[in-house]
Amino acid sequence: MKRSTRIRIVVALCTWIVFGFCTKLGNEYQPFFQRYSLENVNNVNVSAAATDNEQAFIEWSSNEHNIRQMLLERSRSIIPVWMEQYVMWHQEQRRKFLTNTSLHDTKFMVVGCMENQKCGGLSDRMKPLPFYLMLANMTQRVLLFHWTKPCPLEQFLVPPDENGINWMIEGTPVTLQEIRNQTNYVNGHASSLSYEVRMLAGLVDGGDRSYLSTCKVLNVNLDGGQQIKEAVSLFNRWRKEPGQSPPSWAPDSSYLGWNPAAHIPQREMLEDVYRLLFQPSPGVERAIFDQMNYLGIQGQNFNAVQVRAKHPKFIPIGIMDSRWKLDMLENVTYDNPKFNAYLEHTFDNAIGCVQNISNEIELPIYLASDSKFGNLYYKNSSLSIRVPTYTKGDPLHIDSNRFQGRDPKDFYQVFIDNFIMQKATCLSHSGGFGVLALRLNNNLTECQVEHTSHECPINFANVKCKKIVLRS
Repeated sequence: MKRSTRIRIVVALCTWIVFGFCTKLGNEYQPFFQRYSLENVNNVNVSAAATDNEQAFIEWSSNEHNIRQMLLERSRSIIPVWMEQYVMWHQEQRRKFLTNTSLHDTKFMVVGCMENQKCGGLSDRMKPLPFYLMLANMTQRVLLFHWTKPCPLEQFLVPPDENGINWMIEGTPVTLQEIRNQTNYVNGHASSLSYEVRMLAGLVDGGDRSYLSTCKVLNVNLDGGQQIKEAVSLFNRWRKEPGQSPPSWAPDSSYLGWNPAAHIPQREMLEDVYRLLFQPSPGVERAIFDQMNYLGIQGQNFNAVQVRAKHPKFIPIGIMDSRWKLDMLENVTYDNPKFNAYLEHTFDNAIGCVQNISNEIELPIYLASDSKFGNLYYKNSSLSIRVPTYTKGDPLHIDSNRFQGRDPKDFYQVFIDNFIMQKATCLSHSGGFGVLALRLNNNLTECQVEHTSHECPINFANVKCKKIVLRS
């Protein structure tokens, strides 16, 4: 039986046992997450409903905790030996901080993202996670994260309750001044990153950059694009699987070993590393539950569609006067006939693609998007499409400088969408952010399609999509 099939069965059983009783919860509850709401809500008997809803959340949260711990234990059993040893070493260092022993020998590596730095969206920030772990292990540094853009990371994601890596600055001797020290940054430029990694690993002479090997706090910020691709490529090149020869510049002693018993490809590694580092914050976890319950997909099978409607690279030339940075705007007006026609086709095509790959066409469809257009377009549709109403404009991009300092709840939707898409039976996506959900739950790879490279008109007959060339 395939790995993904076994995990799907276990998770499904856990969910069915705990939540069978609450699959028929109605839409009468006022959601915890007030920024997003649905219309025509029946608020009859709110007091009793709220009590039942609170109990349902407690049960759901407990079940999610148990599933996370089960999957985390499994991840730790299949990750490479070097990675498991680093996790144990990291945990031991954190214990030392509690007693203030041997701190003078401890060095740190801080993955930062602060105001006015370019960090990318959630997908770009998550892709290099295996690389960060690799570099921290090579340099024997305690891995920490310090993101304040658009808000402190702890508002959205926190370390696992147990058995993972505690990456929080709190409880360590690292100061904000050290984190902001511009001289101790790894050069993130793609042309330099490979050399700096080999220098930090002691394979080449660092010259005037040698001080990075001995500084107390080593800062890392990869600002999107080629830097992130290079970091992912570096991790791949430093891996060693059975029968694979090391490159000429990396002797066997420095080349990373793999777990030959795991038999998992590299693309699945992100799922395990993510579990070692993150789980939803209490606020995000409650918002996830409220939204799934509110949309009627809590405890239900459903498909998901992700549409990056405002990404400039997908919008054809001539559709509108300016496409640049459109995805960074909160208030986009949908009064351009050409743009609206493009969006109608894009959303319909995405829906048609998930219908095409799903064996259960009657399942409800969760719609995740960077635009409120889908909510307006499908408001009176006969299709079973579940999408929040965005009451303050389009969902916010977490890398926009103009949103710095906003209420953390204003950014919850990014993390809600990412979580809910991972729960879907099938996923139709536009790459990027949608692919992140695939990498964090590899079961989805069995039923997924990139709708931006297929033509799939909405239909209820079994008409197959056709492959197309990516739109210019």
